[in-house]
Amino acid sequence: MMTTETQENKINIDQAIERLTSNSHGLNSCWHAFVNEEYGDNYSENRNDLVDIITMVDYIVGNLKEGKTSDFKGIFEAAEQILEDGDDTAREFIIVGLLEGLQNNCGLENINYHTGFDQWLNPKTKKTWDGLIYLWESNDSMEEKHEKLKDFKI
Repeated sequence: MMTTETQENKINIDQAIERLTSNSHGLNSCWHAFVNEEYGDNYSENRNDLVDIITMVDYIVGNLKEGKTSDFKGIFEAAEQILEDGDDTAREFIIVGLLEGLQNNCGLENINYHTGFDQWLNPKTKKTWDGLIYLWESNDSMEEKHEKLKDFKI
């Protein structure tokens, strides 16, 4: 019961997607074209948000490689707002889907993700970003990681 109350006035997954895509005409077009092609009229029944977000990740990484970053500020401001005010599902979408997806994709593309996004990351997003890098790249034991990751909680 308590969880439902605390999640009630939070940004949900649909609102999170809307906020991310509304800050970029290109991302909006890319997302809606993907959803239409992948799902047609069955999006609400068949959606898989944590897989589908790779479309947004690919858009961002592709534009980064081409130096087309004018809409990144708005995209990452939306991500920050979702981390701040999102429900658990929306926050997971940002952390596991968008941020980890970007780091993984950039790693595959040999793009410096350690600091390459710093100019667009707001405080909570940056803290989470750095926590993910620590989680995946540190040689600390799981016990040490568990303890140190408390410093990265948002």
